[in-house]
Amino acid sequence: MKTTKDILNQQWEQFDAQSFLKNDPLQVVKSMIEKTPNSIGDIEICAILTATIAWGQREQIIKTANSIMDYCNWQPLEFIKYGDFYDIPDEQNIYRTLKGKAFKEMCHKMRLFYNKYDSIQNAIIQKKASVGDLIDLLSNWGESARLGSPSRNSACKRINMLLRWMVRKDDIDLGLWQTNLITPATLYAILDTHVAQQATRMGLISYPKESWKAVLELTDVYRSWDSKDPIKYDFVLMTNNLQR
Repeated sequence: MKTTKDILNQQWEQFDAQSFLKNDPLQVVKSMIEKTPNSIGDIEICAILTATIAWGQREQIIKTANSIMDYCNWQPLEFIKYGDFYDIPDEQNIYRTLKGKAFKEMCHKMRLFYNKYDSIQNAIIQKKASVGDLIDLLSNWGESARLGSPSRNSACKRINMLLRWMVRKDDIDLGLWQTNLITPATLYAILDTHVAQQATRMGLISYPKESWKAVLELTDVYRSWDSKDPIKYDFVLMTNNLQR
């Protein structure tokens, strides 16, 4: 009899990366990469801002992320470094419950960083940073946008998704933040409502609510199945989920 691991491994082997990307917000970041000239900083900021609004209907996420990039002329590094975002009215609706004031607070924290470092990629190499360091940084930046924090037992779905984009390297993910210390093996499960329901139904987690405790529990299961690329199983669990 096939185990859950066997079934998910078989589904992973049949996984269609190109079909997945057609409906995933990561396509916006891929568009940034295709544009010239661009820098690592441009790609990073595009990814961060796209991940920040990655909840709800994928079509609307992609549309809004493209609109944000259009607003900064697809030069988000300059947009952040020169403080162009300060012109956004506090009450302007950015996306769903995200308003201009919260968006600007996040961008301001990013501006302080990018006026010191040209990219997160270089900073994590210089500082020999870990995945935990990146989670702390992104949680701090995204506090106003409610990205969550492990210290508050948040699932940090958007942060973990962003890290997957930027650390894994394959036909889907970019691998720009991968170092000797930050590898696919150190990533955490991307737990949204759908994945939590699937994982609970399969008996993979005992915490039905999206939380950091549930993330750790599911990540441990993934890592027991594949110690080098555990997060590949997230693709299988979320493939049938059209809303995140």
